[in-house]
Amino acid sequence: MRRTAWGSCAAALALLAASCGEGPTEPGDVSFAASLEIDLSQMTRTDTGVYIQTVTPGTGERRLTPANHYSMDYILWLPDGTRLDQGTVRTEVTPSFIPGWEIGVQGMRVGEVRKLVIPSRLAYGEAGLGAVPPNSVLVFQVSLAALR
Repeated sequence: MRRTAWGSCAAALALLAASCGEGPTEPGDVSFAASLEIDLSQMTRTDTGVYIQTVTPGTGERRLTPANHYSMDYILWLPDGTRLDQGTVRTEVTPSFIPGWEIGVQGMRVGEVRKLVIPSRLAYGEAGLGAVPPNSVLVFQVSLAALR
């Protein structure tokens, strides 16, 4: 009887944690929708935990650095395949994006397309933002359109 009571308590606590947005916050702990074509074992993991995959190589010798202004097309998904946003970022002054974005786009060349998988702690963390739930791993596809 005691085992059943503890088992029920453990199940209730797990359900409560899941309902409070306490899901996995690291890329290795989530499942990705097949449509996203994410295979972490085929991606490069940075020291910070951002995963990067070059889908299409860029051209030219210049690479994106923190000092550059740029134009970047992007699509943002949750790991379950829910598309949250899509658009173009144009920087005319030094931007302040989520840290995972800044890490993931460094070194890109014009025309390059990358997929980025960003842990929650380098995205919007516990707070979330708008349609991004708290503690969400994010998936971006980014394409560098112009570099100035």
